[in-house]
Amino acid sequence: MKHDFDEYIQLYSRDLTRLCISLCRNTTEAEDLFQETWCKAIKYHSRYNSSLPFEKWLYSICVNTFKNNHKLFCNRHRVSFSSEEEQTLFFNSIPDFSNENSDEYFELHRIISSLPKKQKVVIVLHYFKDYTTREIADILNIPEGTVKSRLYSAKACIRRRLENEE
Repeated sequence: MKHDFDEYIQLYSRDLTRLCISLCRNTTEAEDLFQETWCKAIKYHSRYNSSLPFEKWLYSICVNTFKNNHKLFCNRHRVSFSSEEEQTLFFNSIPDFSNENSDEYFELHRIISSLPKKQKVVIVLHYFKDYTTREIADILNIPEGTVKSRLYSAKACIRRRLENEE
């Protein structure tokens, strides 16, 4: 099993890191989430159904760990970057970063980070990880209609905020 996880870690660490950073928006919390996700994946590997994609199972663990870690703190203040360097590292870690549109890009991510957690998770999984609504429903263990509703609400909120800032 150790050999399998060495291979899994090689294959999925980069994408898992991006997901953790996208969810947490803080490198320290993202590192903790990353480590906790792998620990749980190793611990509960016997529960993994090998006929299903490993990546989906791993992301499910990550998202559920993120949600569980933040349940008790649902009304806490938003995490801010401790430095400009940390903010730059965060935005550079997201694929397809374009320097030409960096102001719009930073603004969009600022708005996404301010969304309620449930909306932010579906936006990240759908637009940054390219999962379908059905796959997101499986990962989050919620109905597909709920995923669609959260996506619709999140996009409407993002659209309103972008229009208000123009």
